[in-house]
Amino acid sequence: MKLNKFTLAILFSVCSIYGFSQEQHPVKGKIENAKNEAVGMAAIQIYKADSKELFDEVYANADGTFEIPDLEDGNYRLVITEFGYQQSVTTAEVKGGELNLGNIILQVEKAETVELKGAFVRAQTSQYRNEIDKRVVEVGNDLVSAGTDAASVLNNIPSVNVDQQSGALSLRGNENVKVYVDGKPSSQSAAQLLKQIPSNQIQRIEIITNPSAKYEADGKSGIINIVLVKGQKKGYNVGLIAGYEQGKKSRFNSSVNANVNVGKFNLFGNVNYADRPSKQNGIGQNYSDNIDQLFDIQNNKNRNLSYKAGFDWFINDQNALTVYTNQWNGDHNALINTNILQGVKNDLNRNDIWSDSKSSDYSLNFKHDFKKEDHNIILDAFYSTSKEDDDRDYTNTYPKSKFYQEYRNDKTTNTRINLDYTNQIKDAGKLEAGLQFRRETNDNILRSTDVITENAVNFNPNVDFEFERKFFSGYANYKQKFNKFGAQIGLRLERVEDDGNWLFAPNNSGTLKKDYTDLFPSAFLTYDLTEKDQLSFNYSRRIDRPGMYQLTPVPQFTTALMSNKGNPELNPEYTNSIELGYLKQLKKGSISGNLFYRHVTDNIIQTFKKDPEVESAFIQYNMNYDKVNSYGVEASWNYKLTKWMSTYLAGDFTSSEMQSVIEDENNNPVVKKITANTLSLRMNNTYTLTKQLSLQQFGFFRGKTKFLQGEMLDMWRMDLGIKYSFMQGKASFSARVNDIFNTMKARVNMDNPYEGFAKFKWESRTFYLGFNYNFGGKVKSRAEAQQNKTEQNGGGIGLQ
Repeated sequence: MKLNKFTLAILFSVCSIYGFSQEQHPVKGKIENAKNEAVGMAAIQIYKADSKELFDEVYANADGTFEIPDLEDGNYRLVITEFGYQQSVTTAEVKGGELNLGNIILQVEKAETVELKGAFVRAQTSQYRNEIDKRVVEVGNDLVSAGTDAASVLNNIPSVNVDQQSGALSLRGNENVKVYVDGKPSSQSAAQLLKQIPSNQIQRIEIITNPSAKYEADGKSGIINIVLVKGQKKGYNVGLIAGYEQGKKSRFNSSVNANVNVGKFNLFGNVNYADRPSKQNGIGQNYSDNIDQLFDIQNNKNRNLSYKAGFDWFINDQNALTVYTNQWNGDHNALINTNILQGVKNDLNRNDIWSDSKSSDYSLNFKHDFKKEDHNIILDAFYSTSKEDDDRDYTNTYPKSKFYQEYRNDKTTNTRINLDYTNQIKDAGKLEAGLQFRRETNDNILRSTDVITENAVNFNPNVDFEFERKFFSGYANYKQKFNKFGAQIGLRLERVEDDGNWLFAPNNSGTLKKDYTDLFPSAFLTYDLTEKDQLSFNYSRRIDRPGMYQLTPVPQFTTALMSNKGNPELNPEYTNSIELGYLKQLKKGSISGNLFYRHVTDNIIQTFKKDPEVESAFIQYNMNYDKVNSYGVEASWNYKLTKWMSTYLAGDFTSSEMQSVIEDENNNPVVKKITANTLSLRMNNTYTLTKQLSLQQFGFFRGKTKFLQGEMLDMWRMDLGIKYSFMQGKASFSARVNDIFNTMKARVNMDNPYEGFAKFKWESRTFYLGFNYNFGGKVKSRAEAQQNKTEQNGGGIGLQ
């Protein structure tokens, strides 16, 4: 009820604020080509006439018209860019009212090579684009993800998958992928982090499948960088969002975003609150032992409060400082009921979970530009901390009746300092170099009232785990263009020191000490077949170091028939990755394709063994095993079919070798090898019904695929979203139905560690209704206010 009142208060505030909206001084115009045909969706970047700093950016409508609102008097430079046309620069002088620039004619682009930094492809109304070393997804127009979290947004992106049950994130079929927020890793796990970031705070997502030497070498599948919203527009700008979603349970979200830009200072921030309870259920059938498990998972409370606050200080033309903090607070309560069915016997195990989490990120970035263009040095300092308290009550009747409690406390920190240098050498290439220090720590504790008997000794299975990892790194990159060829080569050196210790009750203990130094080369090559076609080739060596949660002996979960544990003896695995890409720019879109191959040594695999203490139960753990290979292909087509419809089609196929060690009927270890083939298809159509009304249709299909314990069957869904804009585009209503036909579910045929079948169903079909409102105005500087006071003999300093 509190949240309902909060949402109504926001809506009431919106209506009140609109009544006080200020006078606008818009600049209008229309963009056409030499044939007097409208050029829709061109990008218009606005600069002050005497500044290189981006002031604002807008996009032309489908009919070529555009409007730039809220410009104060002065001279401006408009840089207009659209694929297939030469860049156009237009000057505009705003003075006391509306300015109509009339028709602006773009000339067809001449034959020029594509820069090594990558081709920027905007397929009209699509939010997807390709760059040489990454794919970029602009999230702002994604109607089918509005009001959700980062996990739901990522599930709509080609080659990315988020497991709806465990929250595990994978890229190209592999879970060894690093997640960054604003270019920096968080101290939270990926599963926890993705659930805490609301979709409306995501500006774009960058998929970096083969990072260069400039990036940290961790993660064999690459890096997913989530860039959060940070307002930079001149004046003051405020955005309000309120949303309601209905599945089996009701969910709410509200947020406020704001920035105030007065020239040398830009203050920005946002506050987000979401309550997203949910319900899932499933069944696991063990044919070998004739035992079934019925799961009923109720996340009765899933509240997250987050905020971001910071500022940019443009000290002068050569120096700038940015400081910000992200804060996340979570309050969760879940009930997991597991019915164990064995013949006519029905045993109920109940697990009540209460958890509180708090995470904080702090960032400081100082940039100094030398007098020469593209010559700078950047100092970046970052610190994050995460803490989670987790209390659990177990009321079991299987395998025997007992009640016990567990308390988990998890603390992690992440510290890093980067110094990066860039220099564009005259008549040559660009040099990049940098140094980095980082430190990661983890303190993981488990306290239990359960009583274990071992060698006639009764004890509580308590565990303590402390871990520290230090990095000392340096890198150098050099890139240059040679006519139709472009090249970038790089080398990264990393030294790592691990130091850990653990204690098992009653008297088992151990230490972990490792230090090693590695070199990680990378190379990128491009060749321009024509001015519209580009081939690319890249290579990199990567590493996947065991994470803290893979090393810790503290169990992350326990059910009646399954538990997990870490392995402090895990070694890192190494990956050599090769990619070949093709990009063709079309008149109204693009076609792209990629082939990739990975060779992995000291492969970290997930496997199972029978639990000697519980009949029909098994333990999940990780281990190193030999080497594996994987390859795949990705393709996408981005095109504006008509003035009112654009489409994005994407597909990817991955084939991966997997290996595991299992126990046979006599409990002897046996190597199991499989080849897992996965096909995924995605479709995203956008329909511009009117200037104010748009419709989005999203479809997803993933074919069946093998994994080490069996085979996952195919799954698919269809989503539909609609948006209506009004108040000159400042406000909008949006509605969405996810999984219209209620077809999305996970189904698994098991063959290890037992023969069986499993099915899991979550709240995939939901209805969402949201309201957005954005407003802003000018902020007078002290000099402007004083001048107005003199001229008008009154007034004051403040907002207008």
